[in-house]
Amino acid sequence: MNNQNLKKLIITLFRVAIGWHFLYEGLVKLWAVNWSAAGYLANATGPFAGFYHWMAASEGLMKIIDPINIAALLLIGLALFLGVFIRTASVSGILLLALYYFAYPPFGGSLLAPVEGNYYIVNKNFIEAAALLLLLLIKEKGYGIYALQYFLPKKKLAKEPVKEEQEVLSSRREVLKNLATLPALGIIGWGAFRESQEYGVDTLSGATIQ
Repeated sequence: MNNQNLKKLIITLFRVAIGWHFLYEGLVKLWAVNWSAAGYLANATGPFAGFYHWMAASEGLMKIIDPINIAALLLIGLALFLGVFIRTASVSGILLLALYYFAYPPFGGSLLAPVEGNYYIVNKNFIEAAALLLLLLIKEKGYGIYALQYFLPKKKLAKEPVKEEQEVLSSRREVLKNLATLPALGIIGWGAFRESQEYGVDTLSGATIQ
């Protein structure tokens, strides 16, 4: 494996890991019975607590916020995992994580809030947002469905049969690499579903306090 392929593989694993985290957060909320972010918002702390409390106090608004939150997590997760609309998913993920971050900012009184992984200023939302920013800024996006556009048939000048056959085989291998996230998603998704059936849904996740 050359350095370029290794770099693509590492970035793919990096992107897929973040994507699965978003996707699973969305799935557990979707599978949980009567899940709502109302409790999470109602207990928000920090300088912007009033904004979150205002949202939690409106039953009508929560009927909009809850499905949007779930849909955003699912779509961002799928896009990052499969490698489609990566830039859009990265920006959307950063914005969503910013909302989570400022609900329980890791400074001041929020240090005592019941949220996992808070260390003055830096918490898991901050780190994941920084990771998405890195993914947004770097040119290489790894393997993914987005890359299939480069393998679409194009008009070419006549080439030697042997050389053309080698290019076709190489293209097929690259296509398979870029489709590898599909079976991976199926395997991991099935495993998560089986675990949720056996052990129940983990509802104590990001943006969730019940």
